[in-house]
Amino acid sequence: MKKICMIATGGTIASEAGINGLRPALTGENLLRLVPQLGNLASIDCREILQLDSSNLLPEHWQLMARTVAEAYEAYDGFVITHGTDTMAYSAAALYYMLKNIHKPVVFTGSQLPIEHPATDAKRNLFAAFQAAASGRGGVYLAFDTHLIWGNAVKKMYTEEFEAFLSINREDAAYFDGRRLIWNEAPESSGEFVLQDQLDERVGVLKLIPGLDPELLQYMADLGYHAIILEGYGAGGVPTEASAKNFLPAMDYAVKKGCLIVCATQCIYNGVHLDRYEMGVLAARHGAISGGDLPFEALTARLMVLLAQTREQEEVRRIIEG
Repeated sequence: MKKICMIATGGTIASEAGINGLRPALTGENLLRLVPQLGNLASIDCREILQLDSSNLLPEHWQLMARTVAEAYEAYDGFVITHGTDTMAYSAAALYYMLKNIHKPVVFTGSQLPIEHPATDAKRNLFAAFQAAASGRGGVYLAFDTHLIWGNAVKKMYTEEFEAFLSINREDAAYFDGRRLIWNEAPESSGEFVLQDQLDERVGVLKLIPGLDPELLQYMADLGYHAIILEGYGAGGVPTEASAKNFLPAMDYAVKKGCLIVCATQCIYNGVHLDRYEMGVLAARHGAISGGDLPFEALTARLMVLLAQTREQEEVRRIIEG
C-alpha cells in the first residue's frame, strides 16, 4: 500500500461557522476521520502546518508548503495538500515551479462547502486527490470535481459551483469519473528533484482600463518592483497612441530603472501574442516580455521563483518566452 502524507492548511474544507461567518477550525486528522474510506487507498499520515482562510496566505506560506514536501520527500510516495479555494491556483502554481523535477505526485484539493455540510463536495475531492497521490505519476496537480489539473494551468472560475476550477490553455492531466482517474498526459518530470524555495516578492500587477494614467506604472517602478505584470487587452496590447495615456514612455522609464515589464491578457484563453498587432509589437520593442499562455496566477508565481534566481532581463525573457 502506498504511503501518503496529507498536509493541512485550512480553507473552506476545514471550516465551521463562527461569530463572523465560516472560518477554518477542523484539523487534518478531523478531515481524515470523516472520510474513513481513504484508508483503503493508502496509508496516510497527517501534518498540520496552517489553519488559515486562503485569502490570508502569503508567499512565505508557499515556501512552508514546499519545504514540508521536500523534507518528507523520501518517506512518502505522494502528498495531498488541503487548501482554501480562493488562492489555491497561486499555491499550486508556486509549488509547480518550486518543486522542480518532482517525481512524486503533489495534489492540492479543497471544497466549495465545508466537509461537515450535508451537500459537501469535500469527500469526492479528497477521494480524487488521494487516488492521484497514490498513482505514482510525478508532478504538482489540483484535484477538484471531475478535473485533475496541472499546477501551472489552474484558474478558479466560479465562487459557488462545484466545478470551481478549470485548466487554462492545457489539457487536464486526468478526468475523475467518481470512481477512478482516467489519465490524459504522462508525467513530465525529468532530471533530479530540486527544491527552489527562494522567492522574489517584488512582483506587482497593473490591470489596464481605458484612460488609466501611465504614471501609475512609473510609480510602481519607483517603489522598487523588480517586475510588473501589465494585464492588458486582447492579445496583450497596451495603449500606444500619441497621447497622455500612451504607456510606452512609462515602460521605457520602468525598464531603465531595472524593472521587467511582462504583458499578460485580461482574456482567459489563448494567451499573449505581442507579434500580432502594432501595439504589441511596439510594446516588445520598448522592452516588454510576453507572458505567453500561462494563466495570471501561474505567471505571477513563475516570476517570483525565476527572479529569485536571476534578474538579468534577457535571461528572464529567454525562459519566459521560450
